[in-house]
Amino acid sequence: MRAVWKVAVLLWLRFKRRLPLMFGLSAVATVCAGAWWENDQFNISDAERGAYDDGLKKFTGNEKPFSKLVGIGKVFKSNDIIIIGIDNRTFREIEANDGWRTRYGSVPYDRRLWADVLTYLDSVHAKAAIFDSVTDTRHSDVTGDVALGETLGTLSMPVYFGFATTAGVKPLGVVEKPVNRFVTPKAKPVAPPADETDAGSGGETDSFEFPDELTPEETERLKEAELETQRQKAAGAFAFPVTATGGLSIAEVPETVGAVGDNLKQYPIPSITPLLDVGAGFGLVTIESDEDGKLRRTAFAYTDGENNYVTLPVAVAADAFHAREVVISPGVLKIGDREVPINPDGTAEIDYGGPLFERFQTRSLVDVIRYSLGSPGGEVFKDKYVFIASLTVGEGGDMKATPLEASTPGVVKQAAILQNLLDGRFILTAPTWVSYLFAFLVAFFSVSLVLVIRNTFVDIGWPVLLYVGFFLITGSFLVATKVHVLSALPGLAGTIASVFASTWERLFARKERDRLKEMFSSYMEADLVDLMVEQKKLPTLDGENMVITAFFSDIKGFSTFSEKFRDDPHKLMRLLNRYLSTVTPVLTAQGACIDKYIGDAVVALFGAPVQYPDHALRACRGALAVQQAIGSLREMFGKEGLPDVYTRIGLNTDSMVVGNIGSEQLLDYTAIGDGMNLAARLEGANKEFGTLIMMGPNTWAAVRHAVEARELDSVRVAGKTQAVNVYELLAMKGGISKEKQHVITLYATALELYRSRKFDEALGVLQTALLADETDGPSKRLHAMCLELSHTAPAPEWEPISELSK
Repeated sequence: MRAVWKVAVLLWLRFKRRLPLMFGLSAVATVCAGAWWENDQFNISDAERGAYDDGLKKFTGNEKPFSKLVGIGKVFKSNDIIIIGIDNRTFREIEANDGWRTRYGSVPYDRRLWADVLTYLDSVHAKAAIFDSVTDTRHSDVTGDVALGETLGTLSMPVYFGFATTAGVKPLGVVEKPVNRFVTPKAKPVAPPADETDAGSGGETDSFEFPDELTPEETERLKEAELETQRQKAAGAFAFPVTATGGLSIAEVPETVGAVGDNLKQYPIPSITPLLDVGAGFGLVTIESDEDGKLRRTAFAYTDGENNYVTLPVAVAADAFHAREVVISPGVLKIGDREVPINPDGTAEIDYGGPLFERFQTRSLVDVIRYSLGSPGGEVFKDKYVFIASLTVGEGGDMKATPLEASTPGVVKQAAILQNLLDGRFILTAPTWVSYLFAFLVAFFSVSLVLVIRNTFVDIGWPVLLYVGFFLITGSFLVATKVHVLSALPGLAGTIASVFASTWERLFARKERDRLKEMFSSYMEADLVDLMVEQKKLPTLDGENMVITAFFSDIKGFSTFSEKFRDDPHKLMRLLNRYLSTVTPVLTAQGACIDKYIGDAVVALFGAPVQYPDHALRACRGALAVQQAIGSLREMFGKEGLPDVYTRIGLNTDSMVVGNIGSEQLLDYTAIGDGMNLAARLEGANKEFGTLIMMGPNTWAAVRHAVEARELDSVRVAGKTQAVNVYELLAMKGGISKEKQHVITLYATALELYRSRKFDEALGVLQTALLADETDGPSKRLHAMCLELSHTAPAPEWEPISELSK
């Protein structure tokens, strides 16, 4: 746990010191990525579309492992929409059934088939029927077209048809005041009489039969008049009251490229006349694909310069919400009283919610024919919006590509948009500033990884990970929130930031770090050298004033100790190296810089060159840890018959001159000043007080909340006139027994009596303390002093201050 904490502190200090650099590199990387994004360099828009699709696919659907892991992306079956599919089974079974083949013919089927299906859907109370196809070409036998028109005029269920646009046809003509005729009173016309033979035409190439006595010119004029009438009806049926506000304009119907490369205007193709008279509503069906051919978004309404048209799902929703008009504003699509959030540009990404056959119920058209003949199962259509569309897979089928499926029936787009409108929720693109902020945060995180962790695998692996896996973050967010935050832009920003940070590290920081490592590697741990580089507080030849804590330690009686090895100095060196190898790592683990070894003595600095705000507490922890480690070493030496290494320590916190002090040829990183002198004297004073660790008043003031200690006496160092109080460090807070605490309390009482010249009373208290702990060195010393003073009364000028001459 301590190792983890140490690593966390080191990382935080590195991070904090490099914040300005990190912000700078991150900002530059974000600007570069933004410039490439805006100019679509390196096909970044293709990468964004790919990441968008991958994110949706990974996190949509119960079977997806990523979806299970984070608990998102469940496919919910639609309760509003069901699809009747014209599939291969329909073709086979109608062809095999003589009665059906006689009534409906072959593909394309006689429109009596749709009249029968719609009649049945109306009888089971379907909410609406929507044809995801265009009906702009009349059959050679117009009776089926007329029958369909007659049926529409009798239904209580609204039926909607799509219409397409093409180049080479005339405009429909301007409708001055378009209305949604489904919700406009008395606007829905009745079906034409059954004996009308004019079923209309869907294009200018349809043939009409006129009396033989007419000249070709007269025939052409009649034909054109009929087409003009059909265009006028189509204009009234197709045009829709759409308003764009807030600076938006209605999207233009896409142009098509002509044979010579010119752009040709497209206009709607009129539906057959029977439908124009009685259809509840008409909506534009257009591909709306991105550059890669996938259907990801919709624009809701289009204009050909003559009229405004809504898309097929919007036409259905407008009637469902009883809307007289549609208003497109930045961020809001208003259909009647219903407001649906959209993108500021008036578009929205389609929330498919899952693959077609998982999201929506489907029924084969041939099953619906059977339902109409009495087979059970038709109740599934009650209160549903029913799409009638081709579900044929393969050649001839209406297959499209979506983010979730490479090839799927095109009706999925219309059904998904209608479901989104009913739910009031599309996928929305996050505001640009959000994506740029996200890009900056990713860049900042990337820079932080490279500069703080400083690992080759991070330098190389992180940009690769961003490139191949960043869509997992944005994809999960997209599926969970229905908000599309750009993926390629942040990924690119993070990659650029990683490259910038690695380059900076190689060109600048590493040279500086290598120089300092070489200089300080013998003083302190490599991690601390790295941290010193991060702090950019480089030692100078002249030194600088810093508040630090000095550490001095020495072995008791080392002179006598070394005498025993006069004839074997190598053994002395080995023993001393074992001792120093035990002490040194304990100190450096607490952030110490080893100043020097003087024989058996160790001099260390806490708070320089790496500046810790808690250097005094670190020094105390280090001193206690040294005594604990030496305790184990003393036991080992005793078993080996080696001399004791009883060690005394002095600590003092003060302002000292710290730095590389020496000559240009030879430098020594050290500290000088009265504070160092007092630390050395306190180490020696342990002998007089019978203690192991003594500390000065500044150290005590800094750590008193965290350690167990006692005041020993007031002392005056040689050459100084002012006395200071000195303390014995015993343990970290809560680390002493009740018995020892009792002795400390008695000692404090005796010390106050001693300072008040009440020597006899002090002796009584100290005797009690020694009965409790006869080994307590400070009590022994104070007892001897009080005993002497009780026999020889001190002079009036006597002060309770001890002189430290050594």
